[in-house]
Amino acid sequence: MSIDHLSNQHILEQIGTRFLAARLNKNITQQELAKLSGVNEKTISNLEKGAKSVGILNMIAILRALDLLDQLNSFMPEPPPRAAALLKTEKKRRAVRQRASNKANKPLATDARPWVWGEDQSSE
Repeated sequence: MSIDHLSNQHILEQIGTRFLAARLNKNITQQELAKLSGVNEKTISNLEKGAKSVGILNMIAILRALDLLDQLNSFMPEPPPRAAALLKTEKKRRAVRQRASNKANKPLATDARPWVWGEDQSSE
């Protein structure tokens, strides 16, 4: 269901309905959830009704008590690293690497015979 067209209050009510369903699925009362989460019953009631915002810290405590804290990853997944950060990391990685050899420091091969083209070799 798309919620783009819903008002903020209606979205808050939808969240409350989901918290209510999660609590009922765990078969616990508001009083039991209040004890498990360390949040008072009135806050849980307000959350489930969508009556008013109860604060993110309270929501996290309630999610933890309902054993649903991992749902936050679905709610707001960790963003991927930015391309600029990836490039910066790659530049640092490349700066550390060194070439296995350096042609400028190698001595020149000392061959007694001068190099000639393949067709010139037949005249020798």
